[in-house]
Amino acid sequence: MKKLLSILFLGTSICLMADEVVVYGPSSMKWVEKDYGPIFEKNTGHKIKFISVDGLVPRMKLEKVNPKSDVVLGLTQVLGEVAKEEKLISKYVPKNLDKIANDKYSFDKEGYITPFDYGFMAINYNSENLKEAPKTLEEIGKIKNSLIIEDPRSATGQELLFWSYGLYGKNWMKFWETLKPSIASVASGWTEAFGKFTGGEAPMMTGYATSSIFFYMDGAENKYKSFIPEDGGYVYLEGAALTKKKKIKDGAKEFMDSILTNEFQDLVAEKNYMFPVTHVELPETFKYVPSTDKVVILSQEDVKELSKNLESYRKELLEFLKK
Repeated sequence: MKKLLSILFLGTSICLMADEVVVYGPSSMKWVEKDYGPIFEKNTGHKIKFISVDGLVPRMKLEKVNPKSDVVLGLTQVLGEVAKEEKLISKYVPKNLDKIANDKYSFDKEGYITPFDYGFMAINYNSENLKEAPKTLEEIGKIKNSLIIEDPRSATGQELLFWSYGLYGKNWMKFWETLKPSIASVASGWTEAFGKFTGGEAPMMTGYATSSIFFYMDGAENKYKSFIPEDGGYVYLEGAALTKKKKIKDGAKEFMDSILTNEFQDLVAEKNYMFPVTHVELPETFKYVPSTDKVVILSQEDVKELSKNLESYRKELLEFLKK
């Protein structure tokens, strides 16, 4: 009887110590709860509750006095800087940080944000309508009314703005002046742009190199393709951070430790269609993703400049696109 009571007591204690870790992230990462949640619970006893949030930093600012999340996923370099400046996130260095394969992807040297994946901005094109892909931004610009882009207020459009700044610095408008003749329409975001593109509105759209995986999986790999202009492939990095709270759950810290494990990083490639930051084997489909030797990553100075002037740069670009 005593043994049975001890077992029951131990089980109750474990349940009481278990946390529900509330994770905010983009809607594309629902797999974090569905696919990774059972693995995390088995390994740690803690549960994951994932909430889709498109507009992480604004949501966190609204909840600053009484935060609802424990962890946020999907902070890019600039948004991460804004989150730090607004004191929305807490410092935490995972125990296995040394698993990151390339130090250049550790974009936050202050210890607030842990990178978990990365990808490249690219041009997606219809090879049936565009027999030969242009090689440079200048060549794209010469093909009139051929390109669908995203509004700079959207997540993808914002990254395009960062791409232009990464290439040209304070002369970033040169990127847009070069492309302007080719722009057929400005979509509200990636989803609308992709619909217009696959609907035949224009033979090219600004998007992601890993979209080639979707094309392959849909059996359309011979029709839709992607390329990275020779001017330079912009790397967008995504990181995770602990939400700044009076009491940070042990489960939230364990989740931060877990994002660099092979189990999580495998799912980054398989479910998030992004490159893992650790040395894990990539799925076969990644062979269709274009690569480049000319990589563009924002410097810390670029990040600070963009975080300070993001709203004014957005407005400047929107005005230019309306002309």
